[in-house]
Amino acid sequence: MAMHTDSESIAEFVRSCDYEVEDQESFENIPDRRWDAHVAAHSQFDDWGSMLSAAVETYVGIVRPTPDAGPDANDLPAEASD
Repeated sequence: MAMHTDSESIAEFVRSCDYEVEDQESFENIPDRRWDAHVAAHSQFDDWGSMLSAAVETYVGIVRPTPDAGPDANDLPAEASD
């Protein structure tokens, strides 16, 4: 969170929005357009979907090759596959 937002944690990020969030239901009741605007204003992401996708990819360790990295960019080095 600290690398991509102006908050140290997801809890701090949620607390900084204009809505009182006490549980999952109150979080889900934030209008999508308003939450996306908060994400865009306080992070490197354009919207919540982009931020959430990046978080999931980081969490599960997915590495996306860069466009010029070629088709084998995710292959392990030969010594690592032994």
